[in-house]
Amino acid sequence: MISPPPKLAHRNVLRVVGQLALRMRWDLLLMALLCGVSVLSAQLGQARAVRLIDGSGLSMLGIAVSIFVAFRNTQAINRWWEARVLWGSITNCSRHWRDCLQTLLGADSRLRPEQQQLVGLQVLQCWLLNFELRGFWRLDAHARVQDLCRALGLPEAITVQQSMALRANLISQLHREGAVNDWGRDALLRGMEQFTNAMGGLQRIRNTPLPPTYDVFIRLICWLYGYALFGTFANQGSIFTGVLLFLGFVSAERIGAYVEGPFDQDGSSFCVPMDVVCRTISADLLGAHHPLAELPISHDPSRWS
Repeated sequence: MISPPPKLAHRNVLRVVGQLALRMRWDLLLMALLCGVSVLSAQLGQARAVRLIDGSGLSMLGIAVSIFVAFRNTQAINRWWEARVLWGSITNCSRHWRDCLQTLLGADSRLRPEQQQLVGLQVLQCWLLNFELRGFWRLDAHARVQDLCRALGLPEAITVQQSMALRANLISQLHREGAVNDWGRDALLRGMEQFTNAMGGLQRIRNTPLPPTYDVFIRLICWLYGYALFGTFANQGSIFTGVLLFLGFVSAERIGAYVEGPFDQDGSSFCVPMDVVCRTISADLLGAHHPLAELPISHDPSRWS
């Protein structure tokens, strides 16, 4: 039975809001201090709250902020989606790798160890890339990857690049021994090329965020506009509305910043579901009962790990 695609249930909205609030805890604290000090100063001095910009200036600044925030969030979503597409490409090339090996080596039982070695290396590379992009080891997955390394006769501290070099050497050895012909070698090398291209794209996304100067500018202008908007509504007696609008603009900017980094460590709804993808690849190549294919994961779109 095919399971339906995951949907964000209403009960999960609070979890997503909680994840956002946890990341924004320092921003929320600073907002509370600014708003509290402004209101308290106005009450003690029997004067109006701080008003940084007049009405026409506030309108013009609001248009500029909306344009910049919209552009920033669009770029962030594009980066997230590109990362997800590249992981989909890795899934497809992994399946193609399995099928090529079965076609080229499956008929000869003597080559079964080499076939299993090459299939295992593909799965290993996917998990190693997962860990490299995220920058930390998920403990249960790490233990199972180490078991896979031992089963393949590899050192536990092997890197993605070392595993790729080993795979290339195995293909070269099979070709020298006549186990695969020129066409077969080219087919396997094209499969490696697809993985390498996708890996390079993911590493580019991870290592090249939006320019820090642009990030700082967007954040400052959102805070300036949000605080000015709060002051305007506070002077009119609508403090709660001012706080909500201030929070809305600051949150919109922060969401774009969080989505911009799709390989975060906390496994929240802001990151690409790499564990889900790697487990799928493990099941497709090594079987549904392999330890890496049975790794506990969440299918909840609000929490991917």
